[in-house]
Amino acid sequence: MSLSSREYKVMLHAEAFAGDKAACRTAVGRFWQHVRTVLRAAGVDTRAGLDVQKDNKQRSVFFLDTDNRDLYHGCDLVFRMRRPLRSGKDWKATLKFRHGDRLLAEAQDFDLRKKGDDEPKFEEDVKVNPPVDTPRFWALFSRSVEAEFDPRHMPATVGDCLAPYTEIRKAPLPAPGTPVQTVAGLHVVEHVYEDGWIRLSEDVEAECALILWWTEGELLKPIAAEFSFRFPLEEGETDIKVVRRAWAVMKTLFASSWVDPAGPTKTALVYGSAEV
Repeated sequence: MSLSSREYKVMLHAEAFAGDKAACRTAVGRFWQHVRTVLRAAGVDTRAGLDVQKDNKQRSVFFLDTDNRDLYHGCDLVFRMRRPLRSGKDWKATLKFRHGDRLLAEAQDFDLRKKGDDEPKFEEDVKVNPPVDTPRFWALFSRSVEAEFDPRHMPATVGDCLAPYTEIRKAPLPAPGTPVQTVAGLHVVEHVYEDGWIRLSEDVEAECALILWWTEGELLKPIAAEFSFRFPLEEGETDIKVVRRAWAVMKTLFASSWVDPAGPTKTALVYGSAEV
């Protein structure tokens, strides 16, 4: 299965987006204007802006794992539950295998047992390894598939979590009857601001997203702020000029005062580390 996209990510200073909804929206606008300004100075065009009007981009999020976090630490698996805020509909569960070894991630071929509209994704995430004077980055490759869970029948064991999926090529998995719980007891409110674009070539534009996380019930001080831009790949490939322009964008953004070079990723906030 070929890589379908590459996504570059940087963590921002979350406190810059603190305050009520109006203050947060103002901060998002200032951030996007800053992005446009610094990229324009670097000879890179942008268009549109970051917005969070879509209800399905305002979501409740939590992660499930065993008490010892065997799925994450032992199997490189992340199991995430997500649905729109105030929704009573099914939860979207994403099972994701993430690893720095592309071949190992590519070898995973789990899928839904009952085929639906959601196809498996094979993607690459790129994060910066300081310093950025030379092209140094940390790449993770992931295969992910979404399933749905009725809120009246939420997964309580490893077997429940993995039941919608075909065999996973990673041993040893925890015993199916092993109980699962919300990782770190963390229930997140997530807002995704999107619809901004970065032009990487005449034919390729990267879709931008700013993701803010708050702890449920504490909505004035976000705990995470992540900015990313993603562009599609054709059978895992793209033009070398696109890659060079994307890396130039990444270095420019990483030098911004909005970026928190030591900021933990969202995964690290949940699991206490960033192994995957």
